[in-house]
This record gives sequence, C-alpha cells and structure tokens, in this order.
Amino acid sequence: MSKKANYFLGLVSGLALAVIAWVAFSPINFQLSPAASPRQQATANDGLDTTAVSQKLSHIYRIINHNFIGDFDLETALDVMFAGFVYGAGDPYTVYLSSDAFTSFRENTQGQFVGIGVSIVTDPNDGRILVVSPFEGSPAFEAGVLPGDKIIRVDGVEVFGNERTQEAISMMRGERGTEVTITVLRESEDITLDITITRDIIQVETVRHRVIEDTNIGYLRISQFDRVTYDQFVAAYEDLMSQGIEGLILDVRNNPGGLLDVVNSIADMLVPEGIITFTEDAHGRRVNAYSDARQIEIPLIVLVNGNSASASEILSGAVRDTGVGELLGTTTFGKGLVQNVFPLPCGAAVKVTIARYFTPAGICINGEGIVPTHYVEMPVELTNRLSTLEQEYDIQLLEALNLMEELMNNQ
Repeated sequence: MSKKANYFLGLVSGLALAVIAWVAFSPINFQLSPAASPRQQATANDGLDTTAVSQKLSHIYRIINHNFIGDFDLETALDVMFAGFVYGAGDPYTVYLSSDAFTSFRENTQGQFVGIGVSIVTDPNDGRILVVSPFEGSPAFEAGVLPGDKIIRVDGVEVFGNERTQEAISMMRGERGTEVTITVLRESEDITLDITITRDIIQVETVRHRVIEDTNIGYLRISQFDRVTYDQFVAAYEDLMSQGIEGLILDVRNNPGGLLDVVNSIADMLVPEGIITFTEDAHGRRVNAYSDARQIEIPLIVLVNGNSASASEILSGAVRDTGVGELLGTTTFGKGLVQNVFPLPCGAAVKVTIARYFTPAGICINGEGIVPTHYVEMPVELTNRLSTLEQEYDIQLLEALNLMEELMNNQ
C-alpha cells in the first residue's frame, strides 16, 4: 500500500478515536468470554451515539473513496479504526484483535502453531517488539535469535508493538517451509542483523527437568504457562520425586507468563492450603483461587528475573507469601493484571484488562514486581543465553545450589 494510503488509514483511525472516544503481547492471564449478544451490544452503548458516529464515518469514507488517488483497503481501514478505538483505553494490555490476529493468539496458547518460535512483549520504553526468549529448539532459536533482541522489521516492513503487535505476529506466521526475514536490533552489541528463518511447526516444550549432577537436587524449568504446561509439569515433577530428590529449584526466569488456570493448578501442587491469589475487578468484586492441603515437602527455591512476568509472578508471590520456598534472582517484571478475551460475532476479538491480581498477602505487584529474598544479579549477556547457558556460568543457579545445600542441611 502507498504512503498516502497508509496516511489515510491513520487519518481514519485518528478521526474515529477522536469522535468515539500500549499494548504488549505476551502470553497473558486470560480466559475466553462468550461473544456479545445483540441485546448486550444494544444495552452497552452507554453514552455512545452510534448513529452520529456511523454518519460521520460514512461521510469520511465517501470523501476518501471519491477523491483519494491511491488504493484504499476498506477492511484494513476498519481494523485500524477498531484498534484505534480500543487504544483509547490507554491500557498497555487492552487491544483489538483482527480475525487473523485472534486466530494466531489462540494458536499461541495451545502449544502448537506454525511460525518461527519466539515469545515477545512490547518494550514499554520505545514501543518496540522485544524477544523475551526464543522457544528452545525452534527455528528462531537455531537461527541465533537471542532474548533481548528487538524485532524492528519483518520482510523489510517496519513493525512496532502496542496495538500493532498481533499484526507483526501474523507476518511472522505462515506456511511450514516458507521463509521470513526479521531484522533485529541487538542493543547489547549495538548491531542490527537480518536473520532469515524457515517457518516450521512449533511444538512448545514448556517444561524441562533434570537432577543436578552429583547432588540430590532437582532442577525444573518452566518457559511459559500454556495449555500443555500443566501435564508437562506434573510428569516432570513426579519423575524428579521418584528419583528421591531432597530439594527442588524451580526456574521461571525469562518466563513471560501464561494462563491463569494453568499456573493456579501448578501452584496448588506446591503451596499449602489457603489462597494462591485473588483478583478484584472494576466493581470491587473479589475472586479467590485456593490451594488444597497438598504441598511440596522438600526445600524449594524459585529462580526469577526481570523477564519473569504475569503468571510467573503469581507462582512466585504464592511461594513467597506462604513461606513454602525462597526466591532468588532479581526483581520480577511487575504485571499484576488479568485480561479476558471477548470474541466478536465477526471473528475478531477484544482483549481487555478486567482485574488486578494480588498475592496471598494482599499485595498487587503491578508496576513494582516482586523483590526476591536473595537478590543475585547476572550480566545481561548471560541472562539472554539462559536456555543454552552451561551451569558453570549460571551465577544465579550456582547461588541457588549453595543456598539449597544450606536449606537441606538445616532440615
């Protein structure tokens, strides 16, 4: 599309936003809500003069359609307009999803899709798309994409986060065996790289585990909380326990979050009976998530860092507040919000922040993060290579092993 066409698309979006009234993509705490019925839609207009809006929009469209010398894609313009309307909420996690973007969004939480295999968020400082981590073994991982890289172009087209993140994701998705070139800014080395990647089926292995060599300490890493994660966690946890481990290190560093019900189910296996987390919505209504009496009976350390977000923080907060384990690493990301995804009859959807979540002690960590009991920093170049970092260079893991030995000896 020409520059003039893009200008008019932006103009339509801006006008719609002005008349009718930062979004990060990450695996989020969400659930699907039923599509709004015509009755609900009719009664939800509170203060919105839909007739005046429709007339003004039609008038603008007639002007463009009659006078604009370039090509004008009405469907794209409408999607941009709807995105602009939702953008007016001013919330970094509330976003309009086109039908294609919604399809990609749902695929991303199921543990399998065709793409390059990266977990991303929007950098709040510059609005760029920030790679939290490539999925281990994925095409992006094999091509050399690193945590901390910023994706600034896809096939030569400049991309941004916020309300355009899902569009960028759709551009990186495609048919298996096809190629896509992403341009990344690697600020740690002050370089820009073009990386050509062959798309493939991404089957996300969200859990890895092992017994640390020459110890009785189990190590279990969760990269994100998807639909497949609970079953993977249970299998790994039971395998470690069957090997007679006497302490467990649970690693959620660089874990951007995931599904609320999944993390609650995992936390339920670890923390004692009581509240795991609770949410409060805009009307002050509170919903508690409870754990039963089953809990981990050996020392537990959770590794966290500045890329541990959302669901990772729910788990970390529950472990900290119930006293069932220790946190080690650096302050977490600070996303204490819950989103619901509301499908629309047209196949699109709106993702809306509908509640704040709180740790068992009643603390909302949004914008603050969780400060670990044992603060251990690690250079960014090592943090960016966690998935391939050899144990001898993993400063935080080595400190966790030392702490675990103390905890085991004091039992």
